[in-house]
Amino acid sequence: MQPDKRNHLIDLLRILAASWVVFFHLNQPIKPIDNWYRDFCKYGHLGVPIFFIISGYCILIALHHAKKPTEFMVRRFFRIFPPYWFSLVTTAVIVLLLKVITHVNSVAVLPKSIAGILATITLTTTPITDIKTINWVYWTLSYEVFFYLAVFACAFFKKQYFVIALTGVTLLSIVLPRFESGPLFFLNLWPLFSLGVAIYQLLHQPAYKWFNIALLAFSAVDFYATHQSYIYIVLCLITGGLIVINHFKPLKSNLLSRYGDISYSLYLVHVPIGIYLLGHLKTTAIQTNVTLNILFDVVILIFLVFLSRLMHRYIELPAIKYGKRFGK
Repeated sequence: MQPDKRNHLIDLLRILAASWVVFFHLNQPIKPIDNWYRDFCKYGHLGVPIFFIISGYCILIALHHAKKPTEFMVRRFFRIFPPYWFSLVTTAVIVLLLKVITHVNSVAVLPKSIAGILATITLTTTPITDIKTINWVYWTLSYEVFFYLAVFACAFFKKQYFVIALTGVTLLSIVLPRFESGPLFFLNLWPLFSLGVAIYQLLHQPAYKWFNIALLAFSAVDFYATHQSYIYIVLCLITGGLIVINHFKPLKSNLLSRYGDISYSLYLVHVPIGIYLLGHLKTTAIQTNVTLNILFDVVILIFLVFLSRLMHRYIELPAIKYGKRFGK
C-alpha cells in the first residue's frame, strides 16, 4: 500500500472555509434577522482569509514540485482558469435566463464592451480595474492570480535569495500605501498569503531559518497593521497553528476532508446556482425560523456539493492533467 501523501488538514480547512462562505452568502443579501445562526453566518466572509493562508502554504508546495518557474505558472493557469471560465459561462447563462423570465437583471452586471468582456475573461475586473465582475467571489481569484505572479517572479532567484525576494515583497506591502486598484492592489492582502508562505519555509526549508523568521516577522507585523479585528486575527492564528501542528502530527483522512478537493468548484458555483438561481426560494418564513433556515441552507449546500463533484471530475481534473502535460 502506498503512503497517503494528501494533506487532510488542508482538505478539511478548505471544505469548511468554502462551506462557511456559502452560508454567509445564503444569508447575506436578505434583511438582517437577530439569531445565533445568522450571527454565525455573518462571519462566513472569514473563510476567505483562511483560503489565502492555505494558498500561500500550498503554492510553495506546488513550486517545490515544479522543475522550473514556467512549469509552476502553466500548472497554476490550468488550475485556475478553465474552471473559472466554466463558471463564468454558467453565471452568464443563469443571468440571461433570469432576465428572460423576469424581464429584469437584478442579480449581476454583464459586460457590455469589448474591454469589459476581455477583463472578465482574464480576471482583470475589480479590484484591478473599475470594470465590475458578474460574480461576487471572482475578486478573490484576481488576488490569487497576482499572488502567483509575485511568487513566479521571485522563483527565478536562487534558493537563498528566493526568501529574501519574498520578504522584499512583504516589506513593500508594509511601506507602500494601500492601493484600491491597479497592478499593486494585491499587496493589500499579501500578509495573509505571506503568512502561509512563511510557515511553509520554516517547516520545509530550515537551512534558511533566519531569513524565514524575518519573513514570518514582517508578515505578522504587516498582518496586524492591516487587520486589527480580534476575531480575524485569532482565526488566522488558529489556521496557521493547525498547519504547524499537522506537520508534526498529520490528520488522518475523514468524511469532511474527502470533500476538500471540490472546494474550488464549490466556491465558483455557489453564487450563480445557490444565490442567483435558488436564492429566491428562501421565503420570509424560512428566514425567521432558525431550524428551517438551517435546513434550507444545508439542503442547498448538499446540492451544491453534488454539482461541485461533477464539475471537479469533468472540468477541474482534466484541466489539471493538461496543465501537467503542457507545463513540462
